[in-house]
Amino acid sequence: MAKVPASIRYKNPGAMWGNKLARKWGAAPKAVTLNDGKGQGNNIAVFPTYLQGICAQLDLWRTSPKYRNQRFADAIAVWSGHNEVPSYIAFCKKRVPGLDENTILNDDFWRSPSGIAFLKAQAWHEAGQPYPAAEADWIEAQHCVFNDRDDFAPPPPKPMITSKIGNT
Repeated sequence: MAKVPASIRYKNPGAMWGNKLARKWGAAPKAVTLNDGKGQGNNIAVFPTYLQGICAQLDLWRTSPKYRNQRFADAIAVWSGHNEVPSYIAFCKKRVPGLDENTILNDDFWRSPSGIAFLKAQAWHEAGQPYPAAEADWIEAQHCVFNDRDDFAPPPPKPMITSKIGNT
């Protein structure tokens, strides 16, 4: 039986680390250490729902100085820890129409269909397989992060209470 990728198991499509922003969107107080063989001390935030994980993924991309208003190629190099950058770029470009190395990752990009397409491509790349979140979750996350719909009421970002979560 194949092991479920950490990004799917922990409902974290970007495989983002545990941090204050992840907890803002309901991640467990303690991230899980990844034994991924990279030797970089990688960890992953654990979310209760795919929607909350997608919200955190998008919010981090659009608010962190490491990524906000950066060129795609530069930002993905940082996100990936400089691991397999050319293949990561090629993977995303193949799945996001019009995306190139010089695309600026600004709010206009994140509000667009290309922003959602990128988040899905990133989630697929991180998981090594198509990501199982519902289509509605990607769209709702975009509205939630930008808070641009009067009728939208996202689930409250309550922190997860976890018993022991083992290493991956």
